[in-house]
Parts: sequence; C-alpha cells; structure tokens
Amino acid sequence: MTTLLEPTPSQDRKTDDSVLGRVRAHLPEIAARSAEAEAARAIPVEVITALREAGVFRMSLPRAWGGEQLDLVESARVVREIARADGSTGWTVQAASMAWFFVRTLPAETLAEEVFGNGADLLLRGAIAPKGKATPVEGGYRISGRWPLASGSFAPDWMLAGFVVEGAPPLPGGSPDMRIALIRPEQATFLDTWDAVGLRATQSTDFTMDEVFVPERFTGPMFGDNNIPAPFYDLPYSPTGASHDAVILGCLEGALDDLAELAATKRPAFNLRVVIGEDPVFQEKFAELHMRTAALRALSERTGRTVMDRVLAGEAPTQTEWFGYTGGTQHIHHEGIRVLNEIMTLSGSAGLYNTSPIQRRWRDVRCVSQHVVGNNGSMRKLGAALSGQETAGGAR
Repeated sequence: MTTLLEPTPSQDRKTDDSVLGRVRAHLPEIAARSAEAEAARAIPVEVITALREAGVFRMSLPRAWGGEQLDLVESARVVREIARADGSTGWTVQAASMAWFFVRTLPAETLAEEVFGNGADLLLRGAIAPKGKATPVEGGYRISGRWPLASGSFAPDWMLAGFVVEGAPPLPGGSPDMRIALIRPEQATFLDTWDAVGLRATQSTDFTMDEVFVPERFTGPMFGDNNIPAPFYDLPYSPTGASHDAVILGCLEGALDDLAELAATKRPAFNLRVVIGEDPVFQEKFAELHMRTAALRALSERTGRTVMDRVLAGEAPTQTEWFGYTGGTQHIHHEGIRVLNEIMTLSGSAGLYNTSPIQRRWRDVRCVSQHVVGNNGSMRKLGAALSGQETAGGAR
C-alpha cells in the first residue's frame, strides 16, 4: 500500500545491499511474528539472528572496526522501518546499536584491540544510569549495584553499566564522579522484572552486580572525549538516545497502515451498508493523522541532519541546533501519544482486542514515552536558547 509515509528508495529494493535494503527482506516475518514475540516476552531468536546478519547491530560502528558507519539519520531510518513492523523489535535494535555511543570514552586501545579486535558484530546490553557504586582498588574498581531497564532480547556479548565512584571528589560544577564500565555478561545477574504494559518482547530487565572487579581500562568518564573513530560519536553527549523517536515514528506509521486495512472492512455498528473508509469524517481525520505523522518524521530528519552535518564538517552544533534536535525528540514522544490515541479512537471497538496490532502499538508508544528521553527538559533548553539565554553545560 502506497501512502504519504512510504519511503522513496534510491534504488531497486531487490538489489539494495544497504543495511536498510537487507532489513526490508525480513520485515514481513517480523510483523507476522510480533504477537508471538509479545506472548513469549522475547523476540524470536531467528529474527535476532537475521537482523544481526543484516548488520543492524553494527550499523553505527566505524568501518575501520567492521561496522557500517551509518550516521544519525541513516540509522534512525533503519530503526523506524523495523518499528513499523514491530515496536519491540525496533526498540531492541535501537537500544543495542545506539548504546555504543555511551562507551566512547573508554581508552582507544581497549576499544580497538579488546572490544572490537575481532569485528563489530557484537550485541550490547545494559543501563547508562549511574545506579552502581564503585570502590577504587588497585588496577580498577569493585562495582556493586542494581540497574533497571537493560533492554535486549538476546544473550549479549558485552554489558554496559553506569556507576558513581564512592569517595571521589566532585567534578567541576559539583556533580559526582560518574563513569561507565564495560563488563562481560557472566559478571552480571539478570532478574526477571520486565512484565510491562508495552514493549513486552524487549526483555528490559534489571541486572545486578556484587563486588565485581572491573579493570580501569574497561571504564571511562561518563562525559569525556570520543575515542570511537566515526563522526556519529562526535555528537554532544545526551542521555536521550539517538533513535528513540524513530521507534515512535515507526509505531505511528504501522498503526496508520493497520487503520487503513481496518477502514476497508469495518462497518459502523448502525450503518452496515458502508465501511468506515467511506465516511467523509473518517477520511478527513485519517488524512490529518497522516499529515501530523509525516510532519513529525520531517522534524526528526531535518533536526538530525542539521546536527549531523555540523559534526561532519568538524564543528559543534549550536545550542539552538542541538536543543532543536533533542527538543524535537521530546516533542515527538508527546505528540506521538496524542496521534496514537486518535488512531485508537478511530479504530473503534476493533482496536481493543489483543488480536489487533493497533492496541499493541498504542501500548508500545505509551511505554517508549515514559522514558527519560520524553521528559528530559530539552524543550526548556531550546526555549532558553531561542530566547538568547545561555544554557548551562553548553549543548548537552
């Protein structure tokens, strides 16, 4: 079905060997197995394997290390199309592929030789929030803690954990010494805590560590210089993630697809002679929802392209540009809820059943929007920048 939201490929999809081209071959199976994944609370292993082979988990990593080196906008397009097929799978891909951004401050030698020495086809899972506490010891740290929301419906190759160094002097500005660690998964204990309203197949569980020794070379400051040789990682630090909004946009586009199918068959309760797609009121509202979703996608791509082009030129985004991007991401979270609510309303009673993909997308978007990304104050910072006020911390 061709819609306003249908991408226009630059080449024949049958011969497209880009990451996006390879991914498209698997979208029908991902969509067909979405209900199965939700019931099992796990994405089928065959889907994860296929996506790994397609390159999605290495898509933003440097070519020098075996990655695809997609930029911010290119990788978000991949996530968006996967989320259009299934929200949980889209979330899993964005979480695992984008989380490498947060290990960019590890020593360059550690990254190049010990982490990516054998290639970039690695699965990363963890939590950047500094929920751990670390005691400095000879050669590194002993870390303990419990971290929530470690998304990843797979067995990871590496785990990421944020922590605070106990007893360390505060950093300039007064914040505690927050750092990140890369650890082996066998050093962590996973807890079956993820029984949530949406994104049910993401296995966004808690994990714990108890006095785990981590060598200093596998740690780095939470805020620091980039040691990953690809422009994407030169973007300003932000806990907002690079493609959360792509998950929301993909879910919206998928829900509009679902509603179009429903409109061709569903009949109003008291007018069985027509289908709802023939109703002029439905038609106008449906067109409006398409326009609003297309506008959100354009916002995401334009603001993302602006900051990415700055970095590619060797420059830092201005505050207005950076908070335009992160504020746009926050706006998409909130507006995405409103659009999905209206799609759900138009679906009538049909959208209420667990057999309807619309209700699953509705719950998934609500779940994504509870994340800190949707409530991180970027709109306030954008307003300050637009008002000519300097924002503390610069473009961060």
